[in-house]
Amino acid sequence: MARRLTIALLGTLGLLAAACGDDALSTEEVEAIDRLVDAALTVDEKRCILGGIDRLGIPVSQIAADELTADQDGEVLAATLECVEDLATIESFIDSFIAGAAEEGTELSRNEARCAIRALEAEDQGAAIHACLGDRASDGDFGDDPVLDLLAEQCRRGNDQACDELHVTSPIGSEYEAYGRTCGGRAPEGAEPSCFDELD
Repeated sequence: MARRLTIALLGTLGLLAAACGDDALSTEEVEAIDRLVDAALTVDEKRCILGGIDRLGIPVSQIAADELTADQDGEVLAATLECVEDLATIESFIDSFIAGAAEEGTELSRNEARCAIRALEAEDQGAAIHACLGDRASDGDFGDDPVLDLLAEQCRRGNDQACDELHVTSPIGSEYEAYGRTCGGRAPEGAEPSCFDELD
């Protein structure tokens, strides 16, 4: 593993040296970038990330040695996200996206998460996310709104906040509204004042 990493780093350095002439990235800078982003980046993206790290005042040696505090890690991730065109290539961002979805009651595979992250750039986000999840997004079969389908799926999985959101954002009298009002069938008479308050 260490040998493969060394070969990959040397290869990356060679490409950078060819692309940038005398202004190539140092070994330490390349190690820091590779630790942050497990993806092929352009030289401009790498330079942008290094500029963000420099503005934060965090030494690249600290990143390369994996010695960031939780706060620094968040700051560096934010700086990285500003520079990378395809966020679905950043493993730490995918991890955070999956964790956030899990907190909302939706379990995502890495491929589904990558697809959903890229769908955020689509003109019709709901339809794009629906396509990422395939049949899973329409298990409730309450209608043809992909965003409400996702809320219904999260509600079905026990996310009370999603049930409340489904109740208040869906059309009055729709099956979506009824499903949200009854907290996904867990409160047959409907929860007052909300699923979150009633069932938590």
